[in-house]
Amino acid sequence: MLTSALLLGVIVLLWQKGAANTDEVMGILERLIAVVVLVISLCVGALHLLFGFGLLALALALPRASQNQAPQRQATSNDIFLPF
Repeated sequence: MLTSALLLGVIVLLWQKGAANTDEVMGILERLIAVVVLVISLCVGALHLLFGFGLLALALALPRASQNQAPQRQATSNDIFLPF
């Protein structure tokens, strides 16, 4: 678990360094390395459990959509889409 936390810190550091880099190619390369390290830590380490629970908490915290939130279809429009 300590290794996963260390890799997570490296991922954040590389991502921030890539975002702050003025050279676009080096910035993209640093972000790509961060993504590769994230995939490795998710596949090998125990970080996938923490990541999964974080995504679950985020999904449960999302607001619900109200029923009247979608715009109503106009009767005079010439849309080619069929209603379901």
